[in-house]
Amino acid sequence: MHEPTIISPPDELDVATLDEFRESLDAALRTNGTRVIVDLSEVGFIDSTALASIIHANRELRREQRELAIVAPRGTAAAVLLTLSGLRSALAVYDSRSAALRD
Repeated sequence: MHEPTIISPPDELDVATLDEFRESLDAALRTNGTRVIVDLSEVGFIDSTALASIIHANRELRREQRELAIVAPRGTAAAVLLTLSGLRSALAVYDSRSAALRD
């Protein structure tokens, strides 16, 4: 069994950091692991382009019968945005990295 790939983006996910984030996601998609964890715990700002990248990665992983797990502790910018956008119910969202690793 492969360990999950964990991506921990910087404190802002926007146009300035999007290329690096997408490269990390693309590299994770190329691994053989069954799960990719994107830990948004330290992200203070996330824009729609970053959300679109997460949605795309989720779609690609599901197509391959793999899983994307998002760590977005309640009260963080990422958690609020996932709730407001309705994505919390469409993605596997966890309050901590340890919870995502246990599942």
